[in-house]
Amino acid sequence: MSNLDEDTALSILFANTKRKKRQVDLMTIARSCEYLAHLYGSQSAVAKRVGLHSEMIRQFMSLLRLPEEVRDRVSSRKIDRLDVAYRIAMLKNRDEQIAAAKSAANLTSSKDIRDVMRIVMKGGESVEESTRRVLAAKPKGLHIFVMDFDDKTYQALRQRARDLKIEPAQLVKQVVEEWLNRQSKEPIH
Repeated sequence: MSNLDEDTALSILFANTKRKKRQVDLMTIARSCEYLAHLYGSQSAVAKRVGLHSEMIRQFMSLLRLPEEVRDRVSSRKIDRLDVAYRIAMLKNRDEQIAAAKSAANLTSSKDIRDVMRIVMKGGESVEESTRRVLAAKPKGLHIFVMDFDDKTYQALRQRARDLKIEPAQLVKQVVEEWLNRQSKEPIH
């Protein structure tokens, strides 16, 4: 996208991150994030300007480091979910990324991240290893908790987050913060 300017990049982000149905592929959004980050000086500045969490901007920009073969699958929308593409970007090496992308692109019944993680785990990495790798790769100051929900709870959480027009992780964070606030006002037994 060589014709990118500030207005175009902002339009792409506003139009494709604020609604459920995106008109462009994830790589186009990632390139817009990159352009604006160079223009504004940081990912945080982009996030503030467009009203997104800086973590989301970071996730989009991580796609730019994927091998070309994987980027092509994302550009052609064979992989069209940020959570799936981001998980692939987090894998250790190029071969793992390509294998996971091929598997993710071939999913027919569900594009759910759980399916992708099962495929990645077939490569011999345990959930514990994956969790350790994710935690080791996180930026300083970002705290991650790995939580496992049964399908019913997970679907209810996703639906409630959709109703509130927020990400599921944001909903969990809000619930925990509200609980902690209530607990601080009551004696702990």
